[in-house]
Amino acid sequence: MEFLLALGAAFAAGAVSGLTGFGLALVGVPLLLFVYDPATVVVLVMAFSLLINAAVVQDSWRKVDRSLVVALAPPALVGVLCGTEVLRVAGEERLRLAVGILVVLSALLMLRDVRLPGTGSRIAPAVAGLLSGALSTSVGLAAPPVVLLLASRGLPKANFRATSALFFLVMSVFGAAALAARGLIPEGSLPLAAVLLPAALVGKLAGTALLTRTPEGAFRRITLLLTLATGALGATTALLALLR
Repeated sequence: MEFLLALGAAFAAGAVSGLTGFGLALVGVPLLLFVYDPATVVVLVMAFSLLINAAVVQDSWRKVDRSLVVALAPPALVGVLCGTEVLRVAGEERLRLAVGILVVLSALLMLRDVRLPGTGSRIAPAVAGLLSGALSTSVGLAAPPVVLLLASRGLPKANFRATSALFFLVMSVFGAAALAARGLIPEGSLPLAAVLLPAALVGKLAGTALLTRTPEGAFRRITLLLTLATGALGATTALLALLR
C-alpha cells in the first residue's frame, strides 16, 4: 500500500511538472512524507526534478526564453548560498509565515488581473532569481518569485512551461551536487528513486498531453492557484508551529 502511494505521488508530481514546468515538490513532498523520512523525500524529489525538468526542456527547447533564464540563474545560485544566513537571522517559522502571506496576497492580486509593480523592469529577473534561491534554502519556497514574475510578464503557456523547467533544472543540478558534496544522500534512496522514476515520467507525459488541451487563460489560473497553494501551505505550517 505504501509503495502504491509512492508511485501515485511520483505520477502526480510528474504530471503537474509536465503541464506547468514547476510544482513538482508542492505535489510530491506532502504525499511522499506519508511513506518515507524527510531526508529520503528530499533525494526522491530532487531525482524527479532532474528527470522531469530535463524531459520538459528537451521537448520544448525552442520555447525557452534563454535570456530570461540567464538573468535568473546566477542570482538564484547566489541566493542559495545566502539562504542559510537569512534563516539564521530571521528564524524559519516567522520567515515562512511572512513569505507565505506575501505569496498568497500576490497570487490573489494576479488572479484578479492586477499586475505586480516592477515586474517588467530589467532588474526584476535578478531580484526574482535571488529571492528564489534564498527562499529555497531558508524555507523551501523556491518557486513563487519566479512563477509570479513569469505570470506577470504574460508569457504564453508553452514559453512559461519551458522557461520555468530550465530554471528549475539548473537549480536541481546545483542542489543535487550540494547534497552529494555534503553526504546527505541516505543509503538506499537512489535505488528507490530509480524504481519510482518511471511513474514520474509517465506522469510527465500525461501532463504534456494535457497542455495541448489547456487554454491560455486556464493555464494562467492553474499556475497562479498552484502558487497560491504553495504560499498557503507554507504559511499554515509555520503558523501551526508557532502556536505550539
